[in-house]
This record gives sequence, structure tokens and C-alpha cells, in this order.
Amino acid sequence: MKRITYFLIFCSCLAMAQVGPSVTYDKFMQATPPLKQVGVIRTDPSIRVQRWSIGCECLDRDMADFAQYGQYVGDLGVGYARIQSGWAKTEREKGVYDFAWLDTIVDGLLAQNVQPWMCLCYGNPLYGGGTTLGNAIPDDAESIKAWKKYVSATVEHFKGRIHCYEVWNEPNISVNKGRPERYVNLLKATSPIIRKADSSARIAAFALASLDYAFLDNALNALPKGCFDIVTLHKYFENPDEGDYDFRLLTERIHAFDSSVEVIMGESGCPSELGWDHALKYNEWTEYSQAKVILRRMACDFTLGQRSSIFTMVDLVYPDFRQSFGLLCTSLKGRVIYKKPSYYAVRNMVSLLQDSITPCVIEAEGPNGCKIIGLEKCGKLIGALMYFANGVPSSSLEWIACKVTLKGLSLQEPVLVEPITGRVFALDRYHYSPNNLDRTYSLFLWDSPMLLMERSSVITDNQDNLAESFHQEF
Repeated sequence: MKRITYFLIFCSCLAMAQVGPSVTYDKFMQATPPLKQVGVIRTDPSIRVQRWSIGCECLDRDMADFAQYGQYVGDLGVGYARIQSGWAKTEREKGVYDFAWLDTIVDGLLAQNVQPWMCLCYGNPLYGGGTTLGNAIPDDAESIKAWKKYVSATVEHFKGRIHCYEVWNEPNISVNKGRPERYVNLLKATSPIIRKADSSARIAAFALASLDYAFLDNALNALPKGCFDIVTLHKYFENPDEGDYDFRLLTERIHAFDSSVEVIMGESGCPSELGWDHALKYNEWTEYSQAKVILRRMACDFTLGQRSSIFTMVDLVYPDFRQSFGLLCTSLKGRVIYKKPSYYAVRNMVSLLQDSITPCVIEAEGPNGCKIIGLEKCGKLIGALMYFANGVPSSSLEWIACKVTLKGLSLQEPVLVEPITGRVFALDRYHYSPNNLDRTYSLFLWDSPMLLMERSSVITDNQDNLAESFHQEF
């Protein structure tokens, strides 16, 4: 047993040693505003920030290999990881359930103190069902009976390890679109099974592919209160800030139904290259714009006060194309090639926007199109998050010099933090008036979030250690 353990540790270390830096990340590092860099933020992977989740989906259909990338999840600092249950992969013989493949994933995440939450989704060919996104929701007597047995076995098996179950994935597309009764019947059948097998487990519902008002309203009218605890929505926008309206409307509708239900972002992300299928297709995305899109969606979800799950940890290999939504670039065989800039961006943003920091309204004046959000901790204004939000995030690395007036924010030693690289820049008296409470700052911003904070509140690594720490990681 010890030999096996040592071998696995050796393989893990070897895999990590082979991962090299990316050209795009190096270019982000070279794009520097005319400010003095005083360090980089120090991330702490032992801190689990509960508002953030990372997607580890599609393992049920072998579109990625958890064994090759699982060790990188914990370093992000996220509290949760979304996984999918894989009925067809677990029940290959009627009535026989083999959870070994799923145990490896669940236990691998828990070993890093990342809490998995599980989407119970997709059918089983043993009962005439399909195994991919958009296949019909089970609605015949035999399939529903088998589904209920499978759900019961799954929840009982993972009791104490999984504390939240999501029922189905994107039920309002393809053959299920315009058929909310199918989902209503499935949720009504599934919810009591989960409650009985694990009374403490929370139930997430809908996982809508878009805010389909007719589908949602018809379903809510047919569902009893207490059937679910959470509602999830998947939003992919070229300009991620345009999704806020849908979330506000969804929250309004859900709270009119049951004010105790939590609304969260269940899935959102961006490709790092042009693709011809899946969300955000036919756009010339790059690793530069991907990092910006993800950070802006995280900023939006933070501002809305909702939890958020980023799609996805690694590039996925579909039957007919390679999907580039991953924070990690992987080969067609699932090997991790390098960490994209978005990996560092998520890790840094998680570290900066921990659960103790909340959004607040701040009186501010800035350039046209600049979004400014106050940062509060223990009831005290401690900083601001800001970026140009009036367009689709670009691949440009150009900084824009501008003036921003922030009322009521008094910082003794202000710094400007760039979350993609984690660099911290000092602001001297040329960049602000230290004797004025409503200070006007001369800043350098772009179409990706920047944070203005007190230097003492941003734990940094010393400038002298930057190059050494960067290369040691690989």
C-alpha cells in the first residue's frame, strides 16, 4: 500500500513538473502600467472561499481525465466544485451500481478540502435514455422507477460527502424545450427521494440554459414550496455584464415563489479560442479575452451577492471537437499542458474577494463606461473594484489613463491590484490627493477588473522574490 501511495505521489509530482508557463501569461506580465510594482498578492490554497465554485463537469462521459488534472483544483482556493453523476456510467447492468469511478473524483476533491456538489443528470441507454446534453428527460414509468432507485442509491452512497444535489442539467433546451411538465414530473419524483436518503442535503433545481420565462413560470406554478432550496442559471454572454439583468429578474421571480430559495450562477465561462459549437461560438476568443471575461463575470456575481461556478477547470474533448473553456490547457488525451492566464486570474480573484468582503454602493465619478463597486469588510469601506464594462472584453493589453473620484474612501497607502497576474502597484502622491476625504485618483484601467485597496490589506510577496517564485511553480 505504501509503495502504491509513493508511486501516486511521484506521478503527481512528475505531472506537475511537466507543466510549463504560457506565452500569453508572460505577455500579461510584460503589459505594465506606468506604476511601481511593489509585489504580487500571496494566495493561500488552504483558505476555502465559499462563494466560489469551479466546474469539473463531463467526467461522466470521459471528456476529461480527473486523474491528470485533479491535483490543480485545490490551489484555486475555491470552496466548491460542480460534478455530474453519470447514471449510464454508474449503472451498466440493471440494478447494479458501481460508484468506484465517482468515488475517486469525490474523494480527490475532498482530500483538497474542496466540497463537491453533484448534478444528477442525463439518461441511461438501459432504459432507452440518452447520455448527452439535450436528450429527453425520462418520463415513462419504467425509466422514472429506475431513476428513483438510482438517485436513492447515489444519495445514500455519498451521504456525508455530498451535501447538495442538482436535478438535471439545462432542461429547457432541445427536445425538452417548451415541455416544462417533463421537468416538473422529474423534480417532483426526485426531491422526496433525496430528502429521504439524506435529510440534510440541499436540492438545486432548474440549471436553466437561459432565462426562459415561460418554462420557468409554468414550472413554478406546478411545483410545491419546499421542493428545492436553490435555483441555478447558466449564463454565457459575450459581454458578461449584460447577464446581470437576467439574474435580477430571476431572483425576483424565485423570491415571489419562495423567498428562502437561493439563486446562484451555476455555470459560466469563456472559450480561449474560436469555436464552432457550444456557448459563445463564432467569436475570435483568445486566452487574453478569456481571462477578462471570467473575471468580469466573477465581479458581476460578487456584486449581485450570489455564489458562482466557473466553467470549466480543463479543456474538454467532445466527440466531434475540442472545447477550450478550460483554465488549464490540455491535450486530446487529457494531459495538462499549461496553466492559462485564466487559471491565475481565478486563483487571484478568489483570494482577493473572500467571504469576509462584501459589495457595497460607493459614490464615485469616473470615465464613461467605467463600473465601480465598493468593497466592504466588517461594515467598513476598504476599497473599490473597477473596470470598463461597456463592451465585449478584448484581447488588447492597453491600459487607459483616467481619473476616478471615490467619496468616503480614505486609504493611507493605496495600491492598485491587477488580478490576472496578481501584481500590486503603488500609488504615490502624484496619483492622489492624500488630504482630501473624497479623493481623486489618477489610475490606469482596462476592460478587466482592477482593485484599489489599502496596501496592508493585500498580503503580498516581496518584489525581489517574484521571478524566483514564478519559476519555482513549474
